[in-house]
Amino acid sequence: MLATRILGQVERRSFITGSSRGLVRHFATKRSYVTPPSNAVEEKPVVRTLKRWGNPRDYVELAKPELSALVITTGTWGFLLTGCVDPVAGVSTVAGLVLSAASAASWNQTSEVEYDKLMLRTRTRPLPAGRLTKQQGAAFSAITGIGGVSLLFAGANPLTGALGLANIALYGMAYTPMKRVSVYNTHVGAIVGALPVVIGWTGGGGALIAIEPAMLFSILFAWQFPHFMGIAWKYRKDYKIAGYRMVTRDDTTGSRTAMWARNGALVLMAIPFASTGLGMTSSMFIVSSLLPNSALMYSCYKFEKKPSSRNANFVILVGFVYLMAFLGLMFFHSTSEALAKHIDSARNVMRRVGRSMCVHETQMTNAKILCPAPSSDVQISKTCPIPGTKSEK
Repeated sequence: MLATRILGQVERRSFITGSSRGLVRHFATKRSYVTPPSNAVEEKPVVRTLKRWGNPRDYVELAKPELSALVITTGTWGFLLTGCVDPVAGVSTVAGLVLSAASAASWNQTSEVEYDKLMLRTRTRPLPAGRLTKQQGAAFSAITGIGGVSLLFAGANPLTGALGLANIALYGMAYTPMKRVSVYNTHVGAIVGALPVVIGWTGGGGALIAIEPAMLFSILFAWQFPHFMGIAWKYRKDYKIAGYRMVTRDDTTGSRTAMWARNGALVLMAIPFASTGLGMTSSMFIVSSLLPNSALMYSCYKFEKKPSSRNANFVILVGFVYLMAFLGLMFFHSTSEALAKHIDSARNVMRRVGRSMCVHETQMTNAKILCPAPSSDVQISKTCPIPGTKSEK
């Protein structure tokens, strides 16, 4: 009897103690849910914005900075050849080109997300890697496209804006889908790559229908073939996996790829003769361009003899150096009166020094034929006057 009573008291105490402990745990849990821990850090607005819109570095990568660098270079040379000295037109043209190139590149990547996931060289890009969504890519393309075309239209002239818009459309609506249809997508891509230098020319007030833009377009169009063939061969396995119809897809020996690269280099070798014959450059352009032309031809010859990723990469690297040197030499040897009027410019000072040491100029009687004085009258619009002309007054 006594034992039963003692046992009952123990059970009641255990129940009360257990209930108390349960209540303590309940309120402790509830309290910890309501009150944040003492070491909790409030999320900053900048962090919330990055999570919502994406990291700015991903947008920079989406814009392809290497493409922007090429566009800036070619567009600047095209602008400089006009002799334009308007800083507003110059900045607007270059900035508009960069934004337009970013728009085209992001449009291309937004359209090819599923294919980029299959290739080693592209799977880590912002869209295939999931760091940005397709909606963000499309929005970025639209914003940069509108901004770029607006800058070209308002800061340069309507013709330049129209060319910028046409290039974006050609990239996104023709070149991008054609990559999966025909090997001749390279030719369409070459047009896209050649237009920025023409846009730079018209941005400086140059006429669209003239020898100069035709020659500039021809240079960039021909240059794309050694450049594209090098890239296509280097990444031929990736392109095949993704289903892109590049010339390398069925070219197991590399002979056709090398032929296209060589043909582009041959056209470039003929450019100095054509530009000199048409009066755009002096005869010294033929001589001075021998070195870069020989270097590019050698790289193509080396690739043709032994098609390898290493030799393809060599073609790509030589091509970049070649383009900068070739356009620079064309600018230096240009016979444009618009450039000649800037008497104290670095270009003209160097030209005067060179002519003073030229054998044709100092020793031969027919010097004016071999080293002609500026004779090509570049058509510059009134929106970009050259100092000393009537349009400036």
